[in-house]
Amino acid sequence: MMTDSDSASGSSAEGPRNDDAVFTGWQTMRSGEPVALYTITAADHPSRGSTVTHKSLLDLNLKIPQTPGPPGKRP
Repeated sequence: MMTDSDSASGSSAEGPRNDDAVFTGWQTMRSGEPVALYTITAADHPSRGSTVTHKSLLDLNLKIPQTPGPPGKRP
């Protein structure tokens, strides 16, 4: 099981993670809609270190990491 501290450090008890990206946080757009942001961590990827959206990860054929719900959004 992975905890928030594991995702922040980029490693877990099982060893180094090889995720394509890590969840960075939420950004509120001018429309008021929250957008999830991710930092690309895929080894040898030309965009490694870039912060992108969910759509960009899909466009780059990268795996989308587990993402917490946006703050303030409750059913």
